[in-house]
Amino acid sequence: MGPFFQKDLLVFWRDRKEILIALLLPIVIIFVLNIAFSGLFKKDSSMETIHVGIVHEENAEIGMQQFTNHVQELDIPVSEKEAILTQAENIQPISLVEQLLNGPELQEWVDTKQLSEAEAKELVEAGELDAIIKIPSGFTNSVLSSILLGKEPAVPLAILAEKESAALSALEEIVSIYMDSLNMEFALGGVEVAEVNMPQGGVETVEGKETYNISQYFTIAISTLFALFIAQTVAIKTSTEKRERVFNRIILTDRNPIHYLLGKTTATFILSWLQVMITITLSQLILDVFPDKSLEFWVGLILANTIFALAIAGLSAVFTGITLNLEDANAASGIFTLITMGFGVLGGSFFPLQALPEFMQKIGEWTPNGLTQTLLVQWIQYSNLQDIIMPLFFLALFFVICMMIAFFIFPRRGRA
Repeated sequence: MGPFFQKDLLVFWRDRKEILIALLLPIVIIFVLNIAFSGLFKKDSSMETIHVGIVHEENAEIGMQQFTNHVQELDIPVSEKEAILTQAENIQPISLVEQLLNGPELQEWVDTKQLSEAEAKELVEAGELDAIIKIPSGFTNSVLSSILLGKEPAVPLAILAEKESAALSALEEIVSIYMDSLNMEFALGGVEVAEVNMPQGGVETVEGKETYNISQYFTIAISTLFALFIAQTVAIKTSTEKRERVFNRIILTDRNPIHYLLGKTTATFILSWLQVMITITLSQLILDVFPDKSLEFWVGLILANTIFALAIAGLSAVFTGITLNLEDANAASGIFTLITMGFGVLGGSFFPLQALPEFMQKIGEWTPNGLTQTLLVQWIQYSNLQDIIMPLFFLALFFVICMMIAFFIFPRRGRA
């Protein structure tokens, strides 16, 4: 096996251009992507200020009277009616909305003004207001009926705007969650109004859990993708050797043809391992993608890369067997490209797995690059060996299955 292994390494070494592309192109892509997306996902990014006009169409006293009339019409005991109306007197829906909008949690990025509808529309058209929050007629009765009687809100709060923005979408979501939380908290036992918690923004860090940032994603995704390309490249070079009848001459000698396969598999393992490690090392030196990590973390990362390189070597062995069995080298290359690009898409090397439909995510998690990304995310966030044992086992199992397939389809004397 040794001479075949040396042959494959020398074949790669002679093609300096291909080596430089395999080693430097991933670094360039990672560097460019980090610059392009450097403005996203920053913890210190501030929300733009939005100016909101509050328009009152509701009269709280009339709304309370409407709710009282509604309760009196219910077919329930008088004592229950009195209890409901007593609770209603302590709830002022309009005040709750104003308490949310003028509270300290939103004051930093929401500026509110009490206006008439005509004034608010004029300011929106002039570009001085970003949105109008309209408290419609019947709002009090609707909210009280929802909170105390369990009915669906008939008159929801209206947020009107001419242009959408991230801040406006966040405000709409906060108001919606706030109103839902009111319904839930009162339904769970009459929580005092003063105890209702305002929705708050920001980033929470779970104790013992590190963040997984976009720079780390790019580094892992691109390095694993280019490792897949190495498996394809080895198989394509096999086509050249087949055309020059190198394999046929090996069969005519006393050499075991399996050594030819094992030599290519070992060469692929070494090349893919070096490619991923060099990519990660240079990314760390240039971009500091894994800051303040311990020696234990780096040992785990090297272990994961080693098992991943084994999986790539197994995939290369299957590609080699297919190449030797197919007459058309272009057909073999097309199959390998289809498999490699399929693994790249499903395994999250082109975009995060979470962007795919759920059933495709499940498939992608079983590709070699998808499994590697999954286990490295776990390792980066928790650095717990127990969390990555099973993904490592499945990567090793992928290698074993690929080698069994490769041995089965590999031509031998009498089959070539």
